Amino acid sequence: MTEDLLEEQSEVLAKLGTSAEGAHLRARMQSACLLSDMESFKAANPGCCLEDFVRWYSPRDYIQEDVLDDSGNRVTKGELSARMKIPNNMWVEAWETARPTPARRQRRLFDDTKEAEKVLHYLAVQKPADLSRHLLPCVIHAALLKVKEEEIAEDIPSVKSSIKRIISHSSKVLRFPSPEDKKLEDIINQIITVEATIARARSLKAKFATDRSESAEEKEDLEKFVSCLLEQPEVPIVGARRGPAGSIVYKMFVSAQRVSALAPVDEETKKTAMSDDKKLLSGTDFPSPAGREVILRTTVPRPAPYSKALPQRMYSVLTKEDFRLAGAFSSDTSFF
Repeated sequence: MTEDLLEEQSEVLAKLGTSAEGAHLRARMQSACLLSDMESFKAANPGCCLEDFVRWYSPRDYIQEDVLDDSGNRVTKGELSARMKIPNNMWVEAWETARPTPARRQRRLFDDTKEAEKVLHYLAVQKPADLSRHLLPCVIHAALLKVKEEEIAEDIPSVKSSIKRIISHSSKVLRFPSPEDKKLEDIINQIITVEATIARARSLKAKFATDRSESAEEKEDLEKFVSCLLEQPEVPIVGARRGPAGSIVYKMFVSAQRVSALAPVDEETKKTAMSDDKKLLSGTDFPSPAGREVILRTTVPRPAPYSKALPQRMYSVLTKEDFRLAGAFSSDTSFF
């Protein structure tokens, strides 16, 4: 029997409950193979009894012991076990109803033709969503192989650890016949994140590609800068505008300014482009700032001059349409 049939049969047997009637019905359903074997045994052994069948089919339920007969000779006698002697038990009922029928004339316990027709009917009535769900383990496996292949080419440490984590997670989720949709969605989102990281790495490497005229040290600094951009939220630019990374960033801003100046979309954008174009002509390569942030940090003893000096912070942001001010102040309360 296939896994889905075994699961279906287990569900049916579990729904019968633990009552006496349910247990009896469960035993009857499970005795189909036993009945078939009894009929074959009767056909092969005419005149046999239940003891003969039990001795062949379940030797543990046939107890043998040595006894002395009337002549004093030691002989071996056997009898059924205690559970086989229970009146009207399943084995006795099946033996009484079994007819001597050879196995080739019996109805097949597993009809492969019928089961194949069930499979074809199941595939015929599948919806596209159900078919996609069945193919999802294969799709996830193929996606992981592709991501692993791309990761080897890029050699990104964070992606390598992420792929190992995804493989471990997916192997546990896809082991069950019907995995939860939420867990499958988490696996897909993790793969999407890894793909985005690989694409970002390729884009950064293309943007910060080194020229042949640059020294080996500058090339190494650029490679380290790109690697840090993928691993860290903020990366300092060594050498600022005059460094190898800073000069590339500067050229990117200049190119973006020229593109925006040449392709206005509406009137407001056109005015902004004209003003930016004037700035380009006047030597200003960067666009006008969208806002200004000011952070004030200091260490002051509060609330009294003899209090412990603690850090104080004030943050302010200024834009054309917004103004925000936030402060974080510390006070020494030990001697307040």
